[in-house]
Amino acid sequence: MIYPIPNTILFGSYPQNRGGLEKEPIQWLILEHGEDKALCVSKFLLDCKPYHPQPEKITWEKCGLRHWLNHDFFSQAFTEEEQKRIIPSEIKNQKNSTIDSVFLLNADQAESYFSFETRRAKVTCFAQERGAWSMEGYGVWWLRYSGFDDMGEEGELDGISCVNFDGYIEVNASQVTDSECSVRPAIWLAL
Repeated sequence: MIYPIPNTILFGSYPQNRGGLEKEPIQWLILEHGEDKALCVSKFLLDCKPYHPQPEKITWEKCGLRHWLNHDFFSQAFTEEEQKRIIPSEIKNQKNSTIDSVFLLNADQAESYFSFETRRAKVTCFAQERGAWSMEGYGVWWLRYSGFDDMGEEGELDGISCVNFDGYIEVNASQVTDSECSVRPAIWLAL
């Protein structure tokens, strides 16, 4: 399969340089678009957060990272006007669907929207300062749950899937409390 090179847009702002004192425009890759909306994912790995603060089997619906993305990140990265352009969307998960303004891609989406090479993503200096692991500037980024849709039930496995620095999707790879994985937010944006 040939993957098109996604268009990039600027929308919102978030600390990205060393020190994190100033916000910079966020670059988003447009993965899919319709007449009135587009699915976007950040071009860079913007921050470093655990999936969940306690070591437990957890679903996307109840994890700490989902709460952080839809509250702290949402209010910090987007102005009130920008927030109105983000479409709260039904996010289909293995167990319970959620309504999210900001979310993570799942393994199936990461595989279908990107080629092996284009799944690689650079870590911002800000995320590195906050503990993000990187090799040659590329980091590891969280996916929404453990594995692909045809695998075991969400919340039954001990780890969460992530995309490795080389673009390989690691299934059930990282413990939920891992503090070195990066965050690559996704949004549906009204056009």
